[in-house]
Amino acid sequence: MDLSIAIQHTPGFVDRRRWVEGIVAQLTAEQTDVAVTVVEDIDREGCWPTYLRTLNVASGAAHHLVLQDDVALCKDFISSVREVIQARPENLVALYTNSHSVFAARNRRESWIETARVGCPALIWPYTLIGEFIAWQRKHIAKNFPWDDARVSMWLTKTSKRAFATVPSLAQHDGCQASILGLNGKSKTAAWYVGSKRSGRGIDWTQGRRSPAKDWTQIKQDCWQYFRA
Repeated sequence: MDLSIAIQHTPGFVDRRRWVEGIVAQLTAEQTDVAVTVVEDIDREGCWPTYLRTLNVASGAAHHLVLQDDVALCKDFISSVREVIQARPENLVALYTNSHSVFAARNRRESWIETARVGCPALIWPYTLIGEFIAWQRKHIAKNFPWDDARVSMWLTKTSKRAFATVPSLAQHDGCQASILGLNGKSKTAAWYVGSKRSGRGIDWTQGRRSPAKDWTQIKQDCWQYFRA
């Protein structure tokens, strides 16, 4: 089960450089030969152009994991990710979510929510879906639309693709109060994060796999003005 990893990074900030150093150090410590590419937004093009480049560096591995530069990762992160992929090899999987549906899943002792609105701090892409998404958004979403997560969510909604988020989250959005665009907010932390000192290994990903709790959060209405039928 091969895996490539790309980190979306804006290097002009000391805290983000420090975070990336920590992420890369953890990943390489867990697996010395892991393929990690740091994709830098040196010219401040913005989140979408940089995110697109993180997808384009996918090496052809069966799965491509895209991380933002301001996340914390659980213990045994790579091996935990491999267990998640084994449970849902054909689906887009978010390793971070702030959805309140997490609590319904947690109360049901389930390990998944189904969602068409994904956040991009930590997202597993089956390689076969990357080209399809890039081509679709090029045709249907205006070039000047800046938001990466909304582009992905619009694609999921319009194509009826099933996407899922893990319960608990295996990544935390540490930079929620350090947004480059000023979009700060405590609500942008994971609803339930397993923790940086706890392993995600051994979580029973079969629980709730067939009929998970659903997140009904809608894409913001003003995003759809950038959609082209």
